[in-house]
Amino acid sequence: MITISARITVNPKDTASYIAGAQKILAPTHAEEGCIAYSIAVDIANPNIVCIFEHWASEEALMFHLSLPHIGEFLALAATLDIEDMQVTKYEVSGYGPLQLDI
Repeated sequence: MITISARITVNPKDTASYIAGAQKILAPTHAEEGCIAYSIAVDIANPNIVCIFEHWASEEALMFHLSLPHIGEFLALAATLDIEDMQVTKYEVSGYGPLQLDI
């Protein structure tokens, strides 16, 4: 399994455009084979930071996702915006399970 964690800081003048573009890729991405989880969220401490979490069944599923037109369109939009910082990390996950918290 592959997990992607991204933290993108968008210039305030472009945040609304970035979020609108991101909203368009959610439904088609969720429908992709191999997509286990895909979420995009705005940081509640800073509305110009967007966090993306992706969980894919395989490297092949991730690479196929990145080749699809809706992702290409989104990346083309993002290239026109003022992205101040972007940190993207890929993890190869060998196992996972629930975390039990005693609350």
